[in-house]
Amino acid sequence: MKKYNFIFMALGLAIVIITTLLATGTNENDKYKNFKELRQNERQDEDYSISLEKGNPDIVLIAIHGGGIEPGTTELAEHLSLAGEYSFYSFQGIKVTNNMDLHITSTNFDEPKALNMVSNSIYTLSFHGYGNEEKKHTYIGGLDETLSNSIKKELKNAGFSVSDAPKRINGKTKENIVNKNKQKKGVQFEISTAQRKAFFENDDFSSKNRENQTEEFYNYIEAIQKALSSN
Repeated sequence: MKKYNFIFMALGLAIVIITTLLATGTNENDKYKNFKELRQNERQDEDYSISLEKGNPDIVLIAIHGGGIEPGTTELAEHLSLAGEYSFYSFQGIKVTNNMDLHITSTNFDEPKALNMVSNSIYTLSFHGYGNEEKKHTYIGGLDETLSNSIKKELKNAGFSVSDAPKRINGKTKENIVNKNKQKKGVQFEISTAQRKAFFENDDFSSKNRENQTEEFYNYIEAIQKALSSN
């Protein structure tokens, strides 16, 4: 009986590890190790697209897993940039299916336009999504602890569920693109599936519906803008 219990425990642990890797899109699960490799195998404007707007260069908002990779992240970064006249960048998956093939982990993401914008900024915010259909929640990480704390405070004041990111997605490595600005520190958002769906009408974050944002979407943006304005 003890032998079977051990086997079941081992199988359970393996399932948890695999599920975590799939949900968080870690480097071990990526198809491509860098942008050069991706570009050699995928077609721009057919499989992926790159969007950017140049506003205040000191504040750059990025969504490197946008479009169909981690839906809702592009829209958040873009609308926040418009609200505050900040600079904006997004790498977007636009495939009909299999957009996760285009996921390059933050420590390996080296698309030249993104690196250029981030390296010339003082404050950098990077928007990501993680897999949780049940709970509306945001993890905040990155090396800019002062700005992170301000953002957490404003989001909580606005009624959002927020906490520090767990180690596996805390964005605290110097290789992470969010920490490659002039201060060598940025803020990384990891937003649950449930929260990102709530940003759009009928909890539908499909590509055709992501232009239909909810009040919750704008309240989230307003909270972040308050934090940025106070720094």
